[in-house]
Amino acid sequence: MPTEPADGLPRRFLPAFLLLGLERAGTSYGYELYETVTSLGLSVDLAAVYRGLRTMQQRDLVTSQWVPSLSGPDRRLYSLTESGRQQARAAATELAAVRDGLVAALEHFSTRDGAPA
Repeated sequence: MPTEPADGLPRRFLPAFLLLGLERAGTSYGYELYETVTSLGLSVDLAAVYRGLRTMQQRDLVTSQWVPSLSGPDRRLYSLTESGRQQARAAATELAAVRDGLVAALEHFSTRDGAPA
């Protein structure tokens, strides 16, 4: 499975986390979404976040608008489209299935005292 760095987030899950972050926040800036993902303890490249958002915008999952900033350059504010909200729900279901599979695998390969085999 391809990953960013060895301790990083598998690339295929980044869009799911971005969609879920936007669904929770309503609207967000790219850097805020980056901080949300990294606050979960996941290693991800900031450029990958912006590439993911651009791809999602091309697929009509998110929209963006430029917002003037009082203390620097204008910033792009992202929000979900209706199809983006549907994708966010699908992403939540997929992540839950992955979680359940990982838990089952860890339980299967554990010894009786709970330590890894």
